[in-house]
Amino acid sequence: MPRSFQPPATQRVYDVCVVGSQLAGAVAGALLARRGWRVLQVDHGPAGAGYEDQGWLLPRAPSLLAAPRLWPAAEAVLRELGLLADVQRALEPSTADLQLLLPRARLDLSRDAARRAAELRREWPSDAARLEAALEELSQLFDAASPFLAGLPPLPPSGLRDRWALARQLRAAAARPGARPPGEARPFSGLESHPLARALAVAARFLAPLDGELAPLAAVRLQGALLRGTHRLAGGWEGLAERMRRRLVEARGEILGAEGSPAVAESLHLDGRRAAAVRIAGSQDAYAARVFVLAADGAALRRLLPEAQRDGKAARAADRLRSRREVAAVNWVLQPGALPPGLGDTALALPGDGGEDRAVLLQASPARRAPGKGEAPEGTSVLCAAALLDGGAGEAALRDWAGGVRAGLSDLVPFLDRHVICESLPLLAAGGGRRGPAWHPLFQVEPPGPLGITGLPTRSPWKNVLLASRQVVPGLGAEGEFHAGLQAAAAADRLLGRKARPG
Repeated sequence: MPRSFQPPATQRVYDVCVVGSQLAGAVAGALLARRGWRVLQVDHGPAGAGYEDQGWLLPRAPSLLAAPRLWPAAEAVLRELGLLADVQRALEPSTADLQLLLPRARLDLSRDAARRAAELRREWPSDAARLEAALEELSQLFDAASPFLAGLPPLPPSGLRDRWALARQLRAAAARPGARPPGEARPFSGLESHPLARALAVAARFLAPLDGELAPLAAVRLQGALLRGTHRLAGGWEGLAERMRRRLVEARGEILGAEGSPAVAESLHLDGRRAAAVRIAGSQDAYAARVFVLAADGAALRRLLPEAQRDGKAARAADRLRSRREVAAVNWVLQPGALPPGLGDTALALPGDGGEDRAVLLQASPARRAPGKGEAPEGTSVLCAAALLDGGAGEAALRDWAGGVRAGLSDLVPFLDRHVICESLPLLAAGGGRRGPAWHPLFQVEPPGPLGITGLPTRSPWKNVLLASRQVVPGLGAEGEFHAGLQAAAAADRLLGRKARPG
């Protein structure tokens, strides 16, 4: 391969090329297009807010989201894109917010403090006062961390200047009256073994792609958001990314690939320490850009590199994040009357010993037929269940896993097998038994990044390649993806030259 890559004369050159379909990349692309840059989005992966299987429209996973005003980065992004009111209207509050179905207790974790306190007194009368105090402290810690995150601290820092900036922001946050340094205060201190504390720790596993013990800041932001109320959104995180992509197009950006037919990036052409163009599988076209934003997991970057560089020191940076398990989902379309009346819209079930290995996150919603397939019978519902799965499991293991999840719910949904109209595994919905990419891998970061919530830096070893994915701030889940997208957009602005930005 020649050292300098020259794109075809007929090929358009872009300011920014976003490769991947993760939320953080969609955020960065939409912001940069809105700011006047020429942006191309290559949807390298399963885009779209849901999928079709056996004539039904089904979710890829349960949707468990907080109101965007609670996440400083999300509020800033949505406000700049003019989407804040639209997303707030689209959010549907979950009935009972989050229902906890524990081995020896059942309660509704409501956003209403009085109702929540009544539930605690009913289930754990002797511990109710301590639990209420712990939940109040969790709420206060959540609020105290928001100003720090609103300052868009460099997470993780890239280089000495970023480390100084992060240290200054941490000192400023700790100096606020009555504040405690972000990342040091741990909620439920002294109550870690209580069933409620354990249940909230398990719930956080479904909210962020980070494995291992929760760091204090991750626990505060993930669990604290649950206390403010949970919401469903059509398509969940993918639904948010879909709104970003629409804004990108409205701002005269371009998208390659569509739902069900992604444009697969095949290779990245390098010119020394810079990326020059990306080539798409099945096409002779190459798309050149001044800045590239990778909105996929770091391992995808290695696959895009020339073979001689895939094992180089710079490319191995992604090895800091490894995944041995993931959160997978299975959908059941159920006959009318199949769901018990007491089951909430969104519930976390912890059967057996209450540990996370058998935990299941459930979400019920009305069933919808695919276009042209007629109307769904009245009362038909979809029960979407998410649970832990060994990473990379094949088709046979996936089907065995789905059977085990279904069997484990027999006490909660009696005679579930008799009511199933359709069973669908999103990971296999691509057809032909081919396993799709993991929806929600759980990454182990070695060594742990700053504050225990960070992974790979936004700046890559290549001067004009940025990372905007769930691997940047995995410990904050969707909030972390908004943060990563906002960081990548700011870094791209600097690389492109803020003063030269079109008006």
